[in-house]
Amino acid sequence: MPLKRALIITVGTGTRHDVDIVRPLTKTVRDSRPDYTVFVATQDSREHGKRIAAILGLDSSAYSIEIVEQFDDVESVFIEMSKIIRQVVSRGYSPEDIQVDFTSGTKAMSAGAVLAAIYQNCASLKYITGERDRGVVKDGTERFVSLCPQAVFAVYEIKTAIELVKKLRFQHAIELLNNINPKLLAPEDIELLASVKAVAQAYDFWDRFEHIKFTGSIKKVKWRFPELQIFQVGDPVRKAVHRIGETLKAEKAVINEDVLLDLFNNAERRAMEGRYDDAVARLYRLTEMLAQYVLNSRYQIDTGNVDIKKTPTEMHKRLEAHRDPSDGNKVKIGLRVSYELLDAWGEKIGKKYGENNRIRHLLNERNNSLLAHGNKPVTHGLYLKLKQEVVDLVKVEIDDLEARARSLNFPWIR
Repeated sequence: MPLKRALIITVGTGTRHDVDIVRPLTKTVRDSRPDYTVFVATQDSREHGKRIAAILGLDSSAYSIEIVEQFDDVESVFIEMSKIIRQVVSRGYSPEDIQVDFTSGTKAMSAGAVLAAIYQNCASLKYITGERDRGVVKDGTERFVSLCPQAVFAVYEIKTAIELVKKLRFQHAIELLNNINPKLLAPEDIELLASVKAVAQAYDFWDRFEHIKFTGSIKKVKWRFPELQIFQVGDPVRKAVHRIGETLKAEKAVINEDVLLDLFNNAERRAMEGRYDDAVARLYRLTEMLAQYVLNSRYQIDTGNVDIKKTPTEMHKRLEAHRDPSDGNKVKIGLRVSYELLDAWGEKIGKKYGENNRIRHLLNERNNSLLAHGNKPVTHGLYLKLKQEVVDLVKVEIDDLEARARSLNFPWIR
């Protein structure tokens, strides 16, 4: 079955009395070979549309004439043209079947037609060019030039992807960029497309704790594009992120302060997205990880395999209760016992946690959430309360927490 094609063509009155606008417009319709034609005219140019249809021998079912009253108002023409395009679609043509010719008509008619064609994602735009005599294309020299509105959309979608990255919607940005046809782009825009994709992939890796992949992807970005400067990180940050990755991939990961800062930032980003369950889960893990950091860095205690002989005597009985026969009889301790052990050693952070009924209550609230062991949603309010308590606790060890966390965060968030 042959493809159906529709043509929407603006029809003006002509700019000179000695030039018949009907002749070139008849040629452009013949060139397009549409199955259905819409002549968009003014009251004064309506007859031109009828003449073109008569010359071409169009059946009344193969064309229509639509009148634009406010032909010098771009916004009004845009609205009318959009309506006409939708009417053609309702006749069984998809936007990909529709060509819009904006050669003739007022400047506002041409501008409104182009904007509507782009907005409605029509197949192509068309106009007549050729040798000119006092501003008018000479008969017999006409050339029909077509351009694809999808090329405009392709560039626009790159810009949209950049905005999605700013909003932390990395996967949406990558999907949008992957669907762009590079054949629609100029060489410069093809390079921009590749760089935006590398940016989106890099920060998606970082956000998912795949730090080493971040450093590999960010190297692919061409930073000469001004719109990408907001995403650029300096060498110290890039190296710090890479070190975090090396730390976490080690067989026995030894937590350091940068790992804590990175997890804190990740919690903040989840809250920015309104994902408070995820944000609170990260704060819970940060509280646990903080105790593990102090225990390991000062006492060489691994909470997954505690050497009881290294611990204070008064804690031995408490720790023995946490032996796991199913895993080599290892002593494994969780968040609460970790802080009890720190308190037994006289660590300020252990005492602070033990005396803070509020943080323990808020952490228990997290346990009642849908993503933990209960069925309650986590609210913004719970996140803010827990965040404040966790920040106060972390500051016992990292007093400049906020400043250091900002320096290790995504650059456009700092």
